[in-house]
Amino acid sequence: MTDGATMPDSAKQASCNHFTPAGIDAARALVRDGLDPADIVEIQLGVPKPVLRTIAEPPASKAAPESGYHAAFSGPFTVARALLGGSGLGVEHADFTDAAAKDPRTLELARLVTSYSDDRCDEIYPHQFPEVLRVRTRDGSWHEARVDHNRGGPANPLSDDELTMKFDLNVEGRLSPESAAEVAGTALALPAAESLDALMATVRG
Repeated sequence: MTDGATMPDSAKQASCNHFTPAGIDAARALVRDGLDPADIVEIQLGVPKPVLRTIAEPPASKAAPESGYHAAFSGPFTVARALLGGSGLGVEHADFTDAAAKDPRTLELARLVTSYSDDRCDEIYPHQFPEVLRVRTRDGSWHEARVDHNRGGPANPLSDDELTMKFDLNVEGRLSPESAAEVAGTALALPAAESLDALMATVRG
């Protein structure tokens, strides 16, 4: 379900296909700028041409994924969840349950998405997986957000707080909050550590 492209030295921010996070961040940027999802009447998602087959085709299936797993490979769905205020760093595990994949508000927005190949995205790919999101609202105005550098990569790294949040979400229900905080703190201190002994002791404990 992917063409195998990977981005070097990067930490994926969300629990979905690696071609989708730039669109998620673009959606979040528009909402931070004051966009009200209830006012949206049209959405255009520009991606690198090779990416279309993974997250945008066939359009009908991507707009209405049959399960949470399929939703994680959908550009329209992930953008819609982010516009509505997804969990974690944009979207996370809770956004890709089978129940979430049938959420009426999400599907209503996803059906408004038209995906296309964007020239600038094509120039940058595969060194980054950029996307541009253009949204038209009821008053006829267009709102655009473009993400050229994926969050989690060298040009746009995750902060320690973001890394900790992602770790906490991944170990939720497996480690206690206290144990998770101890492991995360030890891992973040690794650059100054003389060895891995402290981290391994924390993990074993």
